[in-house]
Amino acid sequence: MILKSSGTLASASVFTAIAASLCCIVPVVAILAGSSSIVANFSWIEPARPYLIGLSMVVLAFAWYIKLKPAKTSDMDCNCEIKKSSFVQSKSFLAIITAVSILMMAFPLYAGIFNPSPKVQSNLVALADSRKQVKFTIQGMTCAGCEAEVNNELSKVNGVLTYKTSYVSKSSLVTYDALKVDVKSIEAAISQTGYIVKGYEMINITPATSNVSFYEAPLVCHAAPSIGCGSKAKFMLIELEKNTEAVEGAWLYRKGTVVAIKWKGDISDNKKEELVNTISTKYEIDLSETDASNYAKSFPNNKEWFKGNEVDKLSKEEAAIIAKNTIAAYKKDGLIKTSFQKEFQADIEKIYTDLFLSISSYKDLTTEAYNKVEDQIQKAGEKYVGKGKMPRVELCKSDESCSEGAKSCTEGQDCNKKESKGKSCCDKN
Repeated sequence: MILKSSGTLASASVFTAIAASLCCIVPVVAILAGSSSIVANFSWIEPARPYLIGLSMVVLAFAWYIKLKPAKTSDMDCNCEIKKSSFVQSKSFLAIITAVSILMMAFPLYAGIFNPSPKVQSNLVALADSRKQVKFTIQGMTCAGCEAEVNNELSKVNGVLTYKTSYVSKSSLVTYDALKVDVKSIEAAISQTGYIVKGYEMINITPATSNVSFYEAPLVCHAAPSIGCGSKAKFMLIELEKNTEAVEGAWLYRKGTVVAIKWKGDISDNKKEELVNTISTKYEIDLSETDASNYAKSFPNNKEWFKGNEVDKLSKEEAAIIAKNTIAAYKKDGLIKTSFQKEFQADIEKIYTDLFLSISSYKDLTTEAYNKVEDQIQKAGEKYVGKGKMPRVELCKSDESCSEGAKSCTEGQDCNKKESKGKSCCDKN
């Protein structure tokens, strides 16, 4: 009788644990099933959640008490045949039920992993004229699962650019393109979930370039003239970002021609000028303010503008371009075979990437550092052509000797030495 009751109690524990989190489980199931209308029908359970969890814990505790307490014996029991209990009545089964119950009770804590990926719109600035923002007040959301269901419906609406839903604040902040969708259509989409939209308010969108200054800067990569020099800009941007009293953020334009600084609202023009002059002097980079309207459409698109550590992406691009140019120079001189061209190019790219990402200051890119790179490239090449058979590559390091399309020089050529036609070997095509 006792054994049977422990199994019944275990089942009751699972039932109450599931019931306690039903308001969060249903939205996830609805997302997976593609149905939304039933979601809010279970929100009424939320107020009873603490009591259901408590009941589940009491039932589990009692079931374990029954299972673990010593059995009473008597002289009459000695002659009785002992029957083996079934798996459902065993401690193993009760342990499994306990684990399942705990998982169900804790479901709201990890329900977010089932959320659909948030919609990302990188070109919001380009939609400045038609972009609007509205905040909906929503009744019935009780956990992260509810947020997921609202976001899922919003993601289906053509014209919705971004959204941020919170069950804590019982709201959803939606940015949308007014040329494609209106507020009523967005409200109808949220109502599809079964939650009730109690009202909404329009939010004024601050222009992305508000309180942002743009400065022309000589940060173009000489070895890769189409992009900015990440290794030269990185530490200047990081230092600007660390000045949290005056600066909200600092970016490098992809082409390396402009630096953008977003200032705190109460910073005076004199303070801005003082900080810019200090940074310019320290990093030997001339920053001169330019017209913001030329960059308003692209800022702060993350494909065009890069913050401190993000400029590592540009450094990796630079490494890839240098590797490609180096291989091109080798091919022209007949030193590279097709069979190992890709592998050798990847080796060179990695060598430069490691160099650019390992430095702690742009001044670390010294002649000694580049000499080590030359040694590494030579050793990498010897893997393919044999030890001692790889000619040493002389790298272009000075601004004067390296121009757009510059190539690496092979042994016997001097990057800085002008040839008869007035070009260095680096400039040869």
